Parts: sequence; C-alpha cells; structure tokens
Amino acid sequence: MTESLKSFFDNLPTNHWSTLVIALLSIIFIVYSLYFYFSKEGKDERGKKIISTASFISFIITMILLFALSNLFYDIASYNQVSYSWILNLAVLIISGTEAIGIFILKKSI
Repeated sequence: MTESLKSFFDNLPTNHWSTLVIALLSIIFIVYSLYFYFSKEGKDERGKKIISTASFISFIITMILLFALSNLFYDIASYNQVSYSWILNLAVLIISGTEAIGIFILKKSI
C-alpha cells in the first residue's frame, strides 16, 4: 500500500487536482460549520445540542484517524514535503467533513 501511495506522491506535482479538491472541500465544510454556529438556528438549545453532538463525533473520528494512520503517516509523510502537506490536508478534510456532515444530518433528525 505504501508503494502505491509513494507513486501517487511522485506524480502529485503533475496531479495537483487532488490537492485543489481537498482544499476546496475543506473550505466549504469549515464555512458551513461556521455559518451554522453563528446563525440564529445555531444559538438556540437545539442548535447547541447539534453542534456539541457533531463536535463529539468529529473528535471520535479524529482519534480513530490518528490511531489508524499513525504508522502510515510516518512512512508517507517522511517521503517528501508534498506528501506531508497532502496528508495533513486530507486529515483536515476528514475532520471538517465529519463536523459539517454531522451538523447536516443532525439538523434533520433532532
């Protein structure tokens, strides 16, 4: 698995679309979460419950992600600087995406 990721990172400067997609999705998820937090709906009791539940789920996903990718992270991140920044951007995408998707789902169910 690490060999295929290393070949992916070797071609990353020519395949910069993945970095742009990750950055764009991260920005969208973060803006959505901030919009909900500062909106009128996010300030009432239901909104605070949604934010706290989504944040807890995001925290759990972060811990699982750090545990699962700890060995892989050091193998790939030490490969070169591009791979290090790409892995960190991917982690931010997963965490912010979990938060935003959690808010979106909980808005409909709570």
